[in-house]
This record gives sequence, C-alpha cells and structure tokens, in this order.
Amino acid sequence: MTTPHHPNDFLHDLRTRSAAEGGVFWINDDLLAVFEPDAARKVSAANWQGLLMSDRFVDMIRRRRSTQVPWAHVRTEWRTKLHTLATAEHHAGLITRMQQTIDAHLGDDIDLVLLAQDAAVQALLPIALSGLTARETAWIVQDLNQKLTRLIDRPPGSGLRHQLHFGAVQFRAGLVVRRVLRERASGRRARECDLADPFVDLLPALGMDRALDVVTAVLTAIGGPPGAAAASTLYELARQPKWAHRLTVELGKVDPDEFCAAPVKTAPLTHRFVKEVLRMWSPPLLLMRHARTSFDLGSTTLEEGRGYVLSPHMIHRDHRFWRDADTFDPDRFLPGTPHGPLGRGCYVPFGWAPKKCIGADIGTVQLMALCYLMCMRYQLLVPDAERVTMAYRFAPVPQEFHGQLTLR
Repeated sequence: MTTPHHPNDFLHDLRTRSAAEGGVFWINDDLLAVFEPDAARKVSAANWQGLLMSDRFVDMIRRRRSTQVPWAHVRTEWRTKLHTLATAEHHAGLITRMQQTIDAHLGDDIDLVLLAQDAAVQALLPIALSGLTARETAWIVQDLNQKLTRLIDRPPGSGLRHQLHFGAVQFRAGLVVRRVLRERASGRRARECDLADPFVDLLPALGMDRALDVVTAVLTAIGGPPGAAAASTLYELARQPKWAHRLTVELGKVDPDEFCAAPVKTAPLTHRFVKEVLRMWSPPLLLMRHARTSFDLGSTTLEEGRGYVLSPHMIHRDHRFWRDADTFDPDRFLPGTPHGPLGRGCYVPFGWAPKKCIGADIGTVQLMALCYLMCMRYQLLVPDAERVTMAYRFAPVPQEFHGQLTLR
C-alpha cells in the first residue's frame, strides 16, 4: 500500500537529482549531498575517526588544553551500560511506563503525535537518567517536549517572552542534570543503572560542563527521534488494518514473559513491521555535517571544512536499492524476497558505524513494545485514518493525527 504524504518540493528535488547523479551531488556551492550507501558509510566513518570532546569551558577561558577524551570512549561507556539494560526486567519496565502514560488518556480525543512523544519519553527517560524526583522529571520532560514542538513546527509562541521561557526551561533542565551528577559523585544521591552514571566516575577528567554535554546528548536523543518513530508506528497501525491484524494474531500467541526476554526472536513479524516503519519514516530526515578532513568521492572531492548531508530516508526511498520503495510491506525483510534491500548498507535507520546510534536495539524494542500494547491491550480508533498524511519536518510527522484509545 503506497502511503500518502504532503509534497515537499525540496525533498522531491533531492530524490530526483540523487537518482540522476548517482547519489553524490552538490546541493549548492557549500553543501554536498552524499546519498550513495558506500560513500555515506565511508564519509561517516572517516569523519568520526579520532573525534575528541571539546575542551572544558574553564580551560578555554584560561587558554589551556583539557584532558583529551575521545567520543569513542564515551560511546563505549554507553554501550557497556546498555548491555546491562537489555534484560527482560528492563523491557517489561518499558511496557509498563508506556502503558501508564497511555492509560491516563483512555477515551480522550487526543493528538496521537504528542501522545507518542510522551509515551516514548516516559519509557526511555529512566534509561537515560533515573532516580529523579517528580519535580525533576517534570522539568526534564518539559524541556524535551518544548524542543520537539519546535522540531515538528508547533512552536508554543513567538517573541522575546517565549524565547526567554524556552531558554529558562532549558537552563533549569541543565541544573537538574548537574545536581544529579554532583550529588551522585558526593554520595548524597544513590548511583543508578542508567546512561548517565558511568560519567560520575569520569567527572575529574571530563569536568562538569563536558559531563553535562554527554548526558544532554542522551536526553536529546530520546526527546525527538523515538517519539517521531512511535508516532509513525501508530500511523501505520491505524492505516494498515491487515498488518495490524497479523500482528495481533502473532502477539496473541506469544507469552508476555518470553516477549520481554527476547522480543525479536518471539515476534519476528512485529520486528519486520517496526523495521519497515523505520525504513519508510526514519528520523531525522537529513543529517548536516562538516568535513573534518578531505574526501575523494570519485566524482567529486569534499574538502575539509565544507558541509555535507547524509540521509537514511533518501537511501531508503531510492528505487535503485529498493523495489517498490514507496510501498509499505514488512515482508520485504523476509530472506530472499525480491523487493528487499539490495545490500546491508541500504538499510540504515540508525545511521552508520562506527557512529551508529547506540540506542538502536533499545529503540527497536521500545517500538515493538508499543505494537504489543496497541495489539494486546488497546483499540486504536482513528476516524478516516486513510486520509491522515505525512509531512516532512525534522522527521516525517503525521498531520491531523487524532484519535481515541480504549481497552480491548
């Protein structure tokens, strides 16, 4: 089933030029599009190589170098911690937190994009930063939500007053992170099993400002893309009743404990459904970067300091790599299907190694858990679901996507 979307002349032009020029072309004099899978992988890997964190602010003021900390070391700490979080207990926690968020809106006529954002944030926040008070949680969530509303073109207002409010909320969220790290380091707050905790021990080398950057990076990562992906999942469940029925049949046969322990293994169809959602609607649409070194890309040279753009979305919708690229069909991920990916590099919803999103696995589990709830606990009612369209913002975002959730 081909999915409708609002036309976007800029993206349409990029797709047309990409097909005509082999995926690598200059958008303008200062910005190179790199939409060819092998070129995107090579540029992304080379640009990441040896990347260091910025110097501490105090050292910049004093014109001295800080202790060098490679971003690769930060990612290693994150991956190690995520490995400990990949358990049935933590997966069950994801489901419980999303269920609690959704239950609060049962029967309401609700904006499903904002509900998906709220459910994703509430589910993932304890993985990023746990042990917060109710007030601290509210401040962090308010910051994440205001950032998302800007990204999806729903700003709460304009003018100096709103700018000051935005900055104040962001500053207050930063104070929460600083307080948590400082109190954990001093023993006044318990250590937690989350993605922030490894950096408590690294505070002497990092400094508070760089530790804040690290934790803020994680919070930013859970504050936009997961919510957009969750909204896209609800969108396809609403518009694809046959697929929703197939998921319901599969998940109805799965033991809940087994699903929490190994969701990908126990629910392969649901996994394919989530993979297809991410292929068609992977957030964000465009990734802007600056070259840290020069690259010879055959047809052109990307010189140091010049900008380039990567886009999983462009690769996922390229008819050179995907047959029927604009058709939603999770079965394209079955082995040996003729309309599956042309190669592994053609499916990159979480980016490219070695800078691939560290939360790829937990993000997939979270979306599968959302499918589980939608098929096993709730009935999703969206009037005229076939008329709901996608618009391209920072990510694909369903438009006028309202409905009700009731218990099955």
